[in-house]
Amino acid sequence: MRALGDGLLWDLAPEQGWSSSTEAAVLLLPGVGGGPADFAHWIRHLTPGFRILSARCPRRTGGAAVDPVLGPATGLTEPAGGLAGLAARLADLLTQHITEPLLIFGHSMGAALGYETAWQLAHRRQPALALHACAALSPPEYAELDLNSRAMDDDTLTGLATALAIPLPRGKHTQRHQEALRAVRADLALIDAYEYGPCPRPLDYPVTVWSARDDTVIPTASARRWQPMSRHPITHHTLPVAHHCLNTPQAIEPITRALRREGL
Repeated sequence: MRALGDGLLWDLAPEQGWSSSTEAAVLLLPGVGGGPADFAHWIRHLTPGFRILSARCPRRTGGAAVDPVLGPATGLTEPAGGLAGLAARLADLLTQHITEPLLIFGHSMGAALGYETAWQLAHRRQPALALHACAALSPPEYAELDLNSRAMDDDTLTGLATALAIPLPRGKHTQRHQEALRAVRADLALIDAYEYGPCPRPLDYPVTVWSARDDTVIPTASARRWQPMSRHPITHHTLPVAHHCLNTPQAIEPITRALRREGL
């Protein structure tokens, strides 16, 4: 893995991504508390052919609980505007470092970040090919949330993480647990600061929504609320998985097949 710029954007397979056989790029965005390492099993499904990118949100301080591969990222600070502000920074990096046609995939919170990044790229006249959202609320639903995460004490935040099925290391007083909790708090703060705006902002290309059949976090009705995010009819699939599905073949295989069909 290699950072592109300030540590927000990462190339997950640089030795393959710079190959002359690369025809497209895919941006993989994790959910709350996650990071680029969540997509370790996706690389073999998307290479050769794709340059594989991911994002690492702010307030990661290193340690195995956060990301055992990437190490410290203390230079990243939380942007103004929550997810929308982070998307603007991410779009700037993508325009600087990527020349290939781009697809965007986001899981949970990462889907809202993916939508805002896609919107920012369109305004830079470098639109993506498509957006895929998995186990996610629609962007307006994320903007409606008021979690007040910064005011939560650690016990309350741990309880919320449990309710959201976010995996945390055991031992709440260990360094690994505290680092993972810090990442969750920072990501929830991005959601708290996020404002979608008063009007729909549809993308000019398709949006595919992947629902998790056994999801205890995201209501099934959220899938249809993605329709205003595109000028085209959305494509909706249901997978036999739970909310946290990035390591499961039942999610990886159909999603990467769909990405390959659209990008290659």
